[in-house]
Amino acid sequence: MSDQLRAMARPSLFPEEGTLQLDGLERPVTIRRDPFGVPRIEAETLDDLWFAQGVVTAGERLFQVELALRVATGRLAEIFGERTFEDDRFIRTIGLHRAAARHVQAWTEEDQHLHGRFRNGLRAWIDAAPAVPVEYTLLDLTPDLPDDPLPYAAAFAYLAWSLSSNWESELLRAELDERLGREAAELLMPSAPSARGQGSNDWVVAGSKTASGMPLLANDPHLLVTQPGPWLELHLRAPGYEARGVALPFSPGIILGATPHHAWGVTNVTGDVQDLYEETLNDDGTAARYRDGWEPLILHEERIGLRGEPEPRTVTVRETRHGPILTHGTAGVLRTTYRPIDRHYALRWTGHESALRPSLPLEVARARDVEEFRQAVLQIGCPGQNFVYADVDGTIAYQCTGWYPLREAGDGTRPVPGSTGEHEWLGWIPLDELPAETNPDRGFIATANHDIQPADYPYVIAKDFHLPFRKQRIEELIERHDRHDVASMRAIQMDTISRPSLETASLLLRIETRSDEQASAVKLLGAWDGDLRADSAEAALFNLWCAAIARRAVEPKMGEELFSAYDSWREIFQGAVLPRMLRDPVGWLDDDLLRAALDDAIEGADGKTWGEIHRLLIAHPLASIPGLEPLFTAADVAFGGDEQTVAQAGFDGSLGFRPAVIPSWRVVWDLGDLERSLGVVPTGVSGNPASAHWNDQLELYLGGGAKPYGFAPPPTAPTLTLLPS
Repeated sequence: MSDQLRAMARPSLFPEEGTLQLDGLERPVTIRRDPFGVPRIEAETLDDLWFAQGVVTAGERLFQVELALRVATGRLAEIFGERTFEDDRFIRTIGLHRAAARHVQAWTEEDQHLHGRFRNGLRAWIDAAPAVPVEYTLLDLTPDLPDDPLPYAAAFAYLAWSLSSNWESELLRAELDERLGREAAELLMPSAPSARGQGSNDWVVAGSKTASGMPLLANDPHLLVTQPGPWLELHLRAPGYEARGVALPFSPGIILGATPHHAWGVTNVTGDVQDLYEETLNDDGTAARYRDGWEPLILHEERIGLRGEPEPRTVTVRETRHGPILTHGTAGVLRTTYRPIDRHYALRWTGHESALRPSLPLEVARARDVEEFRQAVLQIGCPGQNFVYADVDGTIAYQCTGWYPLREAGDGTRPVPGSTGEHEWLGWIPLDELPAETNPDRGFIATANHDIQPADYPYVIAKDFHLPFRKQRIEELIERHDRHDVASMRAIQMDTISRPSLETASLLLRIETRSDEQASAVKLLGAWDGDLRADSAEAALFNLWCAAIARRAVEPKMGEELFSAYDSWREIFQGAVLPRMLRDPVGWLDDDLLRAALDDAIEGADGKTWGEIHRLLIAHPLASIPGLEPLFTAADVAFGGDEQTVAQAGFDGSLGFRPAVIPSWRVVWDLGDLERSLGVVPTGVSGNPASAHWNDQLELYLGGGAKPYGFAPPPTAPTLTLLPS
């Protein structure tokens, strides 16, 4: 069956050789491929470069692009029916499409032009393709990519939304306050540091600490496991622009990467850019109290089409001065679940006002020095990112970016009253006062979603950051050597040692065992080095024990639904709460509970390794349809690490141990000789399961390998020439 399906997919393969005539092209464009199919697109003009990027993107990722636009505008149910109605309702409620309408108004003429050329290229391939991608055949659909820039702007907004998650923490704290009381909520959700959401690692090392005497820059953005992956690897070249790295499938240019002059990487700041306001509504729910008066609600009638239903369903979204009123909370990492909210919480979010613009990659690439680079990236409103920078002149630098609210009152960790007018946003932290540094004496800069606020910083970027363990481990490994090279940078990226796990294990091992099985388990963990590598039986036992403790100690007090939401992002309990409980167990833990949890872990482990219970499944969305799994599954493999290791492999605690967040790309740029640079993605360039490049990088990725990322053209390569029609 899978062979038959693959045969169905083959006719839509994008050509790698020969010629292709296209309407809309002005001059010939050449597309050369390296052995892993990564395209090097060379054009005589920028207009043709963006057009050709659109052609290649559609050729490799057409269904992914359409799905991204549908997700961001709440139109999934038009394809998948009832199965995705709740997703659409939620997206329509938070209003990414309404935000996008504002964002497009702020696009410059250059934004409009270059993105228009990219969209022209997308549609040119649709018109020229010999067959539609197999997803369209299986779903009985035709491609639907609008010319309107708004859905693409909504995709930028969706990216910002996925990297802005503080509202979930606010809601969860409020629910815990109500269920367990403020003291217990503070224990279970410590305000700093703790975080939910996706993260990343990036670091840059100065020439004083490298073998070449020039900087090295490493980056591995951590994003949800997807197939195709979130990035499209490309090398783009035209007069006035050259960059290679990765692009977003819905917009032109290299968003993360390098030019012949400089390289850059990012991690998510995890700044607090969302606030929940509890609104007081009048009896008929048509107005919200604000100070001494009532303000009419803004109503949005959202019509959501469902496949198989003759008429759209209408959802009424109510909005106050602070933002849309949410009807549901969310939980889950790999699979989102929704639970009703019984209060009137309005959401204010920076992303409603600002998002990335299409011309950002062009401006970043054109920077002639670190100050011009800063000017370019400081235009980012949401999602705020930690940028590291290195150039061929030897400069290394860091810049925090984004808009972070100045609050009249409160710290953003819990919902606040919307009626009093005492918790308004007064503006933004001044951009020139965001954290930054250039050429520090220590010779390196590392960020990993940790608290980047300097001591005595006069503003609050956030109270909720990721725990600092990944950043500390990166710094520890950098400081071990004075002559780093690309190989040592890659070794850091693959590190699976977890210092916090080792510390927690030492606290657990204080219990007095009551059986031979318990004694053997304790002895095994007593000799453990804290390495969460895939073949470690100790790592499996340890994680099973911690999960069992959470279920036995916390779930009975929270209830199943609230515990599932709390445990989905496991980092808070695992990295901060459990060690504190073990040091002060009163009211939560005792030895009987720990022994019972250990018995649960022993039974669950049954001699298995960490990789056997922590298997990485990389699958296309259609792999969830019975019978399509063999065609659309790109990987099902043992995987090491967790959310606290440099080699990130966080998982949804409510669903077991399947990795949910992984490095979506690993790259090391060598500014001493860019031809020594190396990079890899988890699967491959193509979104077509019939392609040789569907998952041909998987073995490299798993083994810590990578492929050349230099700027020189490949000596011999398959070449496709695009010609004007």
